[in-house]
Amino acid sequence: MADDPAPNQSALKLAQRLLHHPHPQGPTATELFVERLPDGLTPELPLPSGATLLGCLMRWRHGRPLSLEAVLDTPGDPAALLAAYEPELTRRGWSSFEDFGPMRGGFVSSEQGEGRMYRHGADGPVLVVGVTTAEAQPSDVRLRLDFEFARRMPRGPHGLPPGGELMPELRPPAGVAMTGQSGSGSDGRWTSETTVQTDRPVADLEAHFAAQLARAGWTRVAGAADDVIAWSAWQVPDQEESWRGLIFVLAPFEPTERSL
Repeated sequence: MADDPAPNQSALKLAQRLLHHPHPQGPTATELFVERLPDGLTPELPLPSGATLLGCLMRWRHGRPLSLEAVLDTPGDPAALLAAYEPELTRRGWSSFEDFGPMRGGFVSSEQGEGRMYRHGADGPVLVVGVTTAEAQPSDVRLRLDFEFARRMPRGPHGLPPGGELMPELRPPAGVAMTGQSGSGSDGRWTSETTVQTDRPVADLEAHFAAQLARAGWTRVAGAADDVIAWSAWQVPDQEESWRGLIFVLAPFEPTERSL
């Protein structure tokens, strides 16, 4: 006996109605696409190799595309997926667009996943690629196309003051919870702070984050550790070789709390 497709169509219609909200600039049309992208999507959006497309949501206003968000499953490590995906995007006319917006380096919770930004041409849409991984599950990949970014982008020079782009992302060990992330900076000083819940020795944590700094091209020049504090000093790679870095891991208060 053939299955009745009506319940699936009803669920799709309900989801689209729930996603529709009034907007002061006029009604926004929404449409869900199951296991496919919209026909005639411009610019062309390639999918990561080996990924399974679950579907996407497209939004329009006055017949003009606003955004598209696609959801995919893919096996493997998020960082490796992004590294393999970027050359394919480059071949299709996309280029990195990481020089716009707030500071993205410093301490980052593992639950936030990996992410990159790209832009198609000088005036094309912006693509945000995000990947998160749950234990024993495929990586959750989100592709978000923002067609309105060029119109909203401030005119004139933009980006971070000097030095902001030099701070790499620092992620905690697997299973270690990170809370209270904060970051700030200016022309001469950039900082990132957080707290992690763990009883691991401060020297072990410092070594974990030091390995990430080394992969980002930082060069260790000094360091020390005892039961309460572990620290290291670094030469930061930049053209003028004038920036220095410091990382501290402190355990002065609670036995299972570390300040970074």
